[in-house]
Amino acid sequence: MTNRISSRLLLCLATAIAAIVASCNKNDGPIGTLAFARNVCLIEKAGGTASVEFTAVNIVAVALSDIPSGWTVTADLTTHRVEITAPAAGAEEAVQEGTLKLTGQDTRGHTLTAELRVGIGSTIDLTAAPSNCYVLNRADAYYSIDVTRKGEKGEAIDPVKVDLLWATSRNMIANLTLSDGVASFLLLSDKKGQFIEGNALIAALDANDRVLWSWHLWITEYDPETEYVTSAAGDRFMTRNLGAGADTNGTTEEILASYGLYYQWGRPTPLIGPQYYDCAYGMDHAMFNLRNNFTYLDMVESSPLTGTVEYAVAFPMSFILGVEASGYDWLYSDHDNELWGAVKTTYDPCPKGWRTPDRDAFAPFAIGDEHGADRTDALRMAYGWNLTDGTMTSFFLGGGRRSALLGGIQNVNTNENPQPWIGCYWTCAPGDGELSASAMYFTLDTEDASHSEFKPRVDYHRANGFQLRCVKEQ
Repeated sequence: MTNRISSRLLLCLATAIAAIVASCNKNDGPIGTLAFARNVCLIEKAGGTASVEFTAVNIVAVALSDIPSGWTVTADLTTHRVEITAPAAGAEEAVQEGTLKLTGQDTRGHTLTAELRVGIGSTIDLTAAPSNCYVLNRADAYYSIDVTRKGEKGEAIDPVKVDLLWATSRNMIANLTLSDGVASFLLLSDKKGQFIEGNALIAALDANDRVLWSWHLWITEYDPETEYVTSAAGDRFMTRNLGAGADTNGTTEEILASYGLYYQWGRPTPLIGPQYYDCAYGMDHAMFNLRNNFTYLDMVESSPLTGTVEYAVAFPMSFILGVEASGYDWLYSDHDNELWGAVKTTYDPCPKGWRTPDRDAFAPFAIGDEHGADRTDALRMAYGWNLTDGTMTSFFLGGGRRSALLGGIQNVNTNENPQPWIGCYWTCAPGDGELSASAMYFTLDTEDASHSEFKPRVDYHRANGFQLRCVKEQ
């Protein structure tokens, strides 16, 4: 009896030990990895195909799930590739885009998952044309830009991550990633497939989340390379403000779209425009971060800490207020007359091939609108002028300014219906006065247009936020 019990006990112990050993061997196996080489795959046209590579280390089996309706997708563990076919044009119940999952089981028995966003759209590589501002005029497109340098030819940087600081619409920018110094992102249309015009700012950060540099994304159907006007002096001007979605003021929607963005003199970073066409309440346009939450500009006074180029770069969402001690420059003491220039600089905010205008670029211009009492277009009279040099004519919105002292967009008209009745446009040049910069200026007398004023060159404090009209590089 004793021998029989001992035998059974030994058999149970042996079985348990074998199970433990098998379990340990399984858990002690190599760790598996499963990942796509890129997280977005766009196919140019309906019915088109594409192939995306994936990494599968110590993976013994893979399977696909959540495949968007109408799409055909297969996965091959031998070749480590996923083959994708977009829905044919007019396919019933097919969707334009979606996210599929690739699931794998590793040698330890663990399940791993990788996701891939697929859609019908374009892939656009802008890495060969670095700039502080990129004009993006195609939605449902996957863009790539170089984020390893400041400006077009500036100092090299080595970011470890990228982030969307702000965008003017939710769900405008998605899938923002960084790989080998290249930032890639998806520019989306709205839910109806319509192009969303607006602006965004992305930044490269170091390991401590400090901004190393930032880039303006001007999202517009406007193409400055084909839509410009040429002055008698030979300068080619954009037909709209930097960051604007329109160049007219026939309606309140067009007025709002024509503002564009505001800039402190010498800084490369854009500052958001107003929420309403008439600058009501001095409210800034809504901005959203990558998580689609509201985000805001902040106002800081210039000081030995904040009034430096380094601070301005690291805090691109800060409006640096001028103070008496700084001479009302956003720079506190190390004042720099060469941040912008006739030869494009690292800090110039205009797109590739364009720059801030020269000191005398507006000298030949005058208000081209007739100053007659028969004008019935009150909005046009109140919100801007057509300026002309006799050869070219272009509309300039009277967009007010961001005050050097307060930072908000100022409404300086005292009429019953407040309007931004002044136009202030920076040039690249320092002013005649110490610590000033040169700008074009005009006023709008909404009761008597003949009393309006135009000055091609006026000195202003550099902490002011003005609009910009870029000119083509020679």
